[in-house]
Amino acid sequence: MTHKGTVTLKTERLILRRFTMDDFEPMFHNCWRDPDVWKWTSYEPMNSLDDVQILNNIFTDHWFARYEKNDWYSWAIQLIATNEVIGRIRGMNPNDRIQQVELAYELGQNWWNQGYATEAAKAVIDFFFNDVGLYRIYANHAAENPASGRVMQKCGMQYEGISRKWCVCNAGRFDGVNYAIIADDYFNKSQTTSNSSTIRESVALMFYNLKIAMDTVDWNADICGAPAWRYIYHTLHSADKWFINPSKRNDEPEPSFHTPGLDWPDTPSDMVLDREMLYTYYEQVRKKILNYCDCLNDSQLNEQPQGCTGTRLGLALSQFRHMYAHIGILNGVTIANTNRYPHVINESTWRSGKFPEGLYDVEERI
Repeated sequence: MTHKGTVTLKTERLILRRFTMDDFEPMFHNCWRDPDVWKWTSYEPMNSLDDVQILNNIFTDHWFARYEKNDWYSWAIQLIATNEVIGRIRGMNPNDRIQQVELAYELGQNWWNQGYATEAAKAVIDFFFNDVGLYRIYANHAAENPASGRVMQKCGMQYEGISRKWCVCNAGRFDGVNYAIIADDYFNKSQTTSNSSTIRESVALMFYNLKIAMDTVDWNADICGAPAWRYIYHTLHSADKWFINPSKRNDEPEPSFHTPGLDWPDTPSDMVLDREMLYTYYEQVRKKILNYCDCLNDSQLNEQPQGCTGTRLGLALSQFRHMYAHIGILNGVTIANTNRYPHVINESTWRSGKFPEGLYDVEERI
């Protein structure tokens, strides 16, 4: 292996480069002043530009000097479109004997959930394997911060286990979740995606497609004697109760608006749910299931939850079948009533992050 130092890296949307003195103030406004950015770290949050001045001195005496060393890796994350500096990504604790480095990153909250952290991390991983010649790259996150783990999964890192109460950060003490990728995996990329991360990605896509169906269907359209919104609630309620452990479904609280039989469209009910109720419930169920998926590893997919006869994988596949069946029903109603086809996003489009504009694949079918 041959250390290269913090060289400039470029991706489709980002430039990763060395920090300069001019970066401190924009980094404060875009990233460092937000307590949520520091929540899962042991660093003290910055409350004012005075704190940045203190950091400025640290940078001058410590960071900038270290840029002269070829094993110091600390990149500013800069948007190509606007030239804004929105975060930082580092390769920490390089170990030449083991040929490994630790990956860490932080990003301003305005740029979360847009793929920037993953894009930066993939570029750094590519650099470490192809240019530096590292063998192992590892990272970890607090169990209560699964969003960081999703970045690791999308970069091909494999789940390695839990370090009990290892993570001590500003939010408290938590289990640490460990990931790593080795050169063998990286250069044989067909093996880098775990089944559990595939399930998680498919769940996120499934809920995205359900949301499109919800946004496009006439909620009061008649479907076999019941309004369409009853089918939406039925779909969400089924995922809520059956995806994780259906044997415990009766022990979990129902939504505050639930009445007996409301989740079955063919059961008469005087209850009417408005859009705000259902969209709120949609988001609750989506987050609940994605958080569950974030904690799964491949071996757990073959386990049977307590009280269940099926495996976690079987339960997930059952809900995929059920939810997409109802997405199809809702979209079919929309097509029949409007002569327009709602978008159904496929896996390749989902992974690209470049979604078509609007809710329909064409304005009108003739």
